[in-house]
Amino acid sequence: MFDGYLVTPDRTGSGSAFSRIAFRLPEVGAVASGTGDADDIPAVRIAVADSIPFPAYGEVVASSVVGDSRTGCQQVWFVRHVGGGVFLDRVSLGAGAGQALGRTTFPLEATWVRSIAGEAVLATETQALLVAGASDQGVVVGAFDASSGKLTGTWTLPGSPVGPLVGSWIVVQDFTTWLFVTVRTAGALSTLAVPTTALSPGKQLPAADVHHLPRVDIATGSSVDATLGRMLPGSAGSQLILAAVGPSGSPFVVMQGFDAGKPAQTAVAVIDTAFAKPRSGQYRVTCADLDNNGQEELVLAYPADYGGVAGAAAFVLLRFDAHRSRLEASSRYVAAGPSGAPLASLDLRLGSGILGDAVTSGVFVLGAGGDISHIMKGEVQVFAGIVPVNPVTLRFPPYAETPATLPAVTQVAVTGLKAPGILGSVVDLAGLSVTLGSPELTQLSSRGQMLAILQVPPFDRENITIAPSLTFSESDNKVKGLSVTSSKDWVMSDDAGLSLGISSSTLNFHLSKTYGRGFSHTDDSSTSIGVAISRTPTQLDRLVTMSVDYSVWRYPIIRRSRGSGSGGTLMVIFPGSSIPVQATPIAYDPQFGYRTAYEPGALLSYINADLDGWDETKQGELLLFTPLVSLEVTNDQPDVNTYDRSDANQGTIGKHYFVATSTTTSANLLSNTNLFSYLPASFGFNLGTGETYSDSAMEMTSLSRTESLSISVSGGTVPDASFRYTVTPYIYQHAGLGSLVVAFKVGNLGPGWRTRYAKPYPMLILPFRHLSLDPLERIFSRSISFEKQPDGTVHIVVEVFNHGFTDAEMVTVRAHLGKPKFDGNGRPVIPADAPIGEVQGRVVALGRQRLRVKWAPPAGSSHITAVVWGGPRTIEFAEIAWNIYPESAFESLGLPGIRDA
Repeated sequence: MFDGYLVTPDRTGSGSAFSRIAFRLPEVGAVASGTGDADDIPAVRIAVADSIPFPAYGEVVASSVVGDSRTGCQQVWFVRHVGGGVFLDRVSLGAGAGQALGRTTFPLEATWVRSIAGEAVLATETQALLVAGASDQGVVVGAFDASSGKLTGTWTLPGSPVGPLVGSWIVVQDFTTWLFVTVRTAGALSTLAVPTTALSPGKQLPAADVHHLPRVDIATGSSVDATLGRMLPGSAGSQLILAAVGPSGSPFVVMQGFDAGKPAQTAVAVIDTAFAKPRSGQYRVTCADLDNNGQEELVLAYPADYGGVAGAAAFVLLRFDAHRSRLEASSRYVAAGPSGAPLASLDLRLGSGILGDAVTSGVFVLGAGGDISHIMKGEVQVFAGIVPVNPVTLRFPPYAETPATLPAVTQVAVTGLKAPGILGSVVDLAGLSVTLGSPELTQLSSRGQMLAILQVPPFDRENITIAPSLTFSESDNKVKGLSVTSSKDWVMSDDAGLSLGISSSTLNFHLSKTYGRGFSHTDDSSTSIGVAISRTPTQLDRLVTMSVDYSVWRYPIIRRSRGSGSGGTLMVIFPGSSIPVQATPIAYDPQFGYRTAYEPGALLSYINADLDGWDETKQGELLLFTPLVSLEVTNDQPDVNTYDRSDANQGTIGKHYFVATSTTTSANLLSNTNLFSYLPASFGFNLGTGETYSDSAMEMTSLSRTESLSISVSGGTVPDASFRYTVTPYIYQHAGLGSLVVAFKVGNLGPGWRTRYAKPYPMLILPFRHLSLDPLERIFSRSISFEKQPDGTVHIVVEVFNHGFTDAEMVTVRAHLGKPKFDGNGRPVIPADAPIGEVQGRVVALGRQRLRVKWAPPAGSSHITAVVWGGPRTIEFAEIAWNIYPESAFESLGLPGIRDA
């Protein structure tokens, strides 16, 4: 939440004025300083809020905006050289209701100081303001203590080049801070990087801690501008962007950051200025998240001659493409002042961010130019305005053969015609931005996540010769080409922003720009391992799960201008150092409330069964292999499909699919799937006490695959060709859970099926019908489920499947309280007690119908037995099955458990 600041020389050159520029919404009935017609930029009032005298502009050799960790406010620092003396000036807002601008001056004995990098934590875990300069020994760095006004430590960077200092900056790599220093040498720029935790007062800096980035060739006499940006998607780290003119005379930008954890040059882009002729070799840069996606864009601007305006401002918007590791220009714009007045004939400065108290956002422009009437007076006007960018298309507005008028443009000052320039950008002097308080640590052990759901290839127990199979290509018991990564993440509580006076969406979009010192208390963690599948499913579906230990830090979110109270929390989650534990349990294991619409070994039950987490409209995003190819299951040799790099959907290779995670209970995950009635308690983080968090914002565990992923599916065979059918494998990422899914659709049934199963036959899905030796477990069914009603009653829902090619005109469902009884042969018998209720309905051929019986449940858990009959299936041969209410109580029953055949 930024104000603007401006340093304007007076006409005599003996002094200057430091001004704070405010952004406000127009008052009711007032005329704003901009029309508000530009894309997504509202009408804004721009005005000078207050000003104080400042020393001569010519004395300033560097300026920097520095965050004060003590107050949560930013300050503007300057380095001034006067005669043989060096001074640091700090401009800040005073405390109290008035909050007047004030300037504090610190004389320095160190005449080498040329730049202010910012605050950072040193090896001694103390906070210091780092300054930098140059001597005949190379680059010199100092730690300045504002309370004493002294340097508390100095270091000469071993092996650093000798030359004029361009600047110094604090660059963030995740939660580690680095000092970057750039020096101008003969025809080139040389950047050095040092982790600030390597700086220890009184100790020499080891040469191994000084990293040298590649030299960048520039034209002789080229000006250099620089900014920090967060150009990478999904990262809170920052990069240094330098703008200069190359030896060929073309301007360029170079991005310096990190590669594999070490300082590196990451991208270079030459700027095409053919659309607007540069007026000078002066280029300015700033970074802003212009489309609110957490990744900043780069805006380069320069004075230009365009459309008859000598001194217009030309803008180029660039975005970093992480996949191609390059900066790409996406839009251009040319603007002038009011009535076509030159906007930047003398100077041009930029800033960016959320402007005012969340009034608007965009690129803030300060330009010194002016119309002929002011030039005749020996004056230059200083304008302030906002560059509009459409957040959807990420483009500037159109412009014609003459420059557009900069929206919200306002004259904020005047200076002399021969002034050397202006200084300015954006700064949060009032503490409107968000800071983080001291964190609270919670340790979580063995938090479960669903990596894969592997369905059994469909078959029919009564019509099978060779069983189907599903096989993953493995190496050292790890699936080739499929890996899982557990990384750090953060999520903001839903109430954050309400007490801060900021909209939640605005806070969420920009919170990634903040990092906290407390993050360094836990090592940055990211663990990648291959997915292990110990065996392939043969008769029962199987899951692949992972258990990870986590450290959770909860930071109160504070906005100093709203007091010291918390406005919600930021939760930062780190995976533990231990290796994640993977398992491949049977999906019907009691800890999972696994519910399918089909029964293994009953082929017709797969007909018309929906694929869970599948979206037909997103095939290109979800399918890992294309096209869909069906297997023919006949009495001939088994048909086999092998899915490898030749079938790979290229759009999914290397893509990370995030596995759904719940900050509260595992029940929150159930909204993403119909396959489970409950999940283990360990699948929830159970962190919702006192706050609520958005589960959709958590992206810690991801699955990715390479071209080496290979899966083979064999359809098996049937004894009679008239019972042939086709099986179509679907290998995709679950749209809700993010898990890998291997599922199947059945079609093209041979005539034998219709002959043998011509009559209606109502049944329930009993996954253990032929696999369990325990009579009670054998007739367990999640075709019986429960729906709680607002009046406290419960609907017993029985989903009946018609295993026949003729409609079942009248199906009866009767529900009883209690466990089913068995005869001497272990066959279930119809309960003799009065039923809870009875209901009838029609079930179409190969269809499903949900029939409901109303029930007032007693306290505790209850067994419910369902009796189903209809058509040729008389009550004497009725389907008898049971489930327990609540369904999660099934895990505590202690049934013997199933072993896959």
